[in-house]
Amino acid sequence: MNTKYANCDFLATNSNRAMTWVHPLPDGRLFTIASMEKCHIYNNTLPHEQFLFGRISDDGGRSWGNPCYLFTWPEKNAAMLYAGSMIDSRGHLHVFALRIRHLDIGKSILDGGIGYVRFDSCMGENPMYSEMPCLDRYTGSLNNCLETSNGRLVIPFSTPTGQLDSKFVSTVIYSDDYGLTWAASNDIDVVSDEENVESGAVEPIVIEMEENILLMLIRTVLGTFWYSVSYDNGQTWNRAKPTKITSSNAPGSFTRMPDGRIFLTWNNVMGHPMQGVRYSFARQCLHGAVSDDNMKTLQGARILLKKTPGDTDILHNAYPYTTLANNREVYLRTFEVEGKGRSKWHIEQSYLTKLDPDFLTETEVCDNWKEWVCDIPFGEDGVVLRPTTDSVAYAVTSFPYGVSGSIRMTAEGELPENCRILLSDCYLDRLNFMMNSRPNQYDDSIHTLYHTLTPSAAGEWEIAWKNGVITLNVNGKAEQSIPMTASAGLNHLGVLFTDAGELKITHFEAKAEESRWETGIEY
Repeated sequence: MNTKYANCDFLATNSNRAMTWVHPLPDGRLFTIASMEKCHIYNNTLPHEQFLFGRISDDGGRSWGNPCYLFTWPEKNAAMLYAGSMIDSRGHLHVFALRIRHLDIGKSILDGGIGYVRFDSCMGENPMYSEMPCLDRYTGSLNNCLETSNGRLVIPFSTPTGQLDSKFVSTVIYSDDYGLTWAASNDIDVVSDEENVESGAVEPIVIEMEENILLMLIRTVLGTFWYSVSYDNGQTWNRAKPTKITSSNAPGSFTRMPDGRIFLTWNNVMGHPMQGVRYSFARQCLHGAVSDDNMKTLQGARILLKKTPGDTDILHNAYPYTTLANNREVYLRTFEVEGKGRSKWHIEQSYLTKLDPDFLTETEVCDNWKEWVCDIPFGEDGVVLRPTTDSVAYAVTSFPYGVSGSIRMTAEGELPENCRILLSDCYLDRLNFMMNSRPNQYDDSIHTLYHTLTPSAAGEWEIAWKNGVITLNVNGKAEQSIPMTASAGLNHLGVLFTDAGELKITHFEAKAEESRWETGIEY
């Protein structure tokens, strides 16, 4: 039961460079790019030549054929890192690379640009190469590509504006002739007093809201996504503003469903590990939500991929890419770092799954053990909590986001003295509560992320929240009432105690009374 895949079906796994973004083909097969490239930290090392290959799946992504040669990048003294790809409505294959000449993040020296090649199809005919002079500066990761309803290709990037500039800006490059020529939009800033190299407007994604109106969602270090809107099909963008979508310092992914809904995947996670004192690099779980009103509200915010026993506390389930599988389902490709196999940055492990986003419109769940995260393996009859690393016992689950709602659960055993129930609008990993893992100055930031309830006994726990108040009943008796100050709604519950004891959660049901929650996005 305690598998990595909470609400999606596993298809395949491979190294990050052997299975990149997947693209459905008209004949029903799937296509992906495999790349052989330099490590960008050692640009002048082997391989001297860097290649692109194509791979095909005939069984819906469960197995992949041998790589077939497509292209050799002409650069010899730069790392050409696959960044993303797309197949446009005319069948052209577009491949983008991070062209990195020199990288020293510690000194904020970031020197590079964008490499680009277009083929007539995924078979690799007639390669057309360009160094993308319209945006000749170091770029961060590419997270999606968009062809608008009128045929414009819009490709979002984030870049520092100069080699020694420690703040990123977001921008797009766009083409009206299917990649023959490209232009760049204005830069979009996210202004803050953070000085880390990843501050600013980082790793944007874009989606078309209606003809000529595009939405950009931007990764930040400020605890939420920010957004910008273009009213001229991506050529110019307005000033960025914050959303109400809680997110750690990590990017997301958009897919427009055939029925018009938008499927969003992202790390609805906060807390440790943190940079400095104020912002989060936590990415232990990946979440999904849907919007039926062009991102003005969302439903769901539930776990798709999660941390499991044996994963490290600094696990990354991150960098999602989604695309349609059919009229109802979506392919989700993501990668893992610091999992059980101890994958590392630049040797990431890629995962391909498939899911039906309809479950995200549910307003009730019951015994959703697949969404529980716990250090101790468990089955279909509940979750066991015992202290493990650093004397912490902790289990956490997601449920349909509710501006108001209720929870009924059963906890069996003798209640440990310091047992707490934690409620939040994001996933909080056990790393937040391992006292030896962090300096005390983090406490002020962590404590603002959740609400704490303290039951007096095991048994039947009833929790309700409405009109800014959270209440707890234990075995039919009203015990606690606290103000809901840390968030506008709830979608995660954790049970925590330290030192000694054992507790088993044998029943859990949650209901969202107001399941649509406002994103703060206006256009």
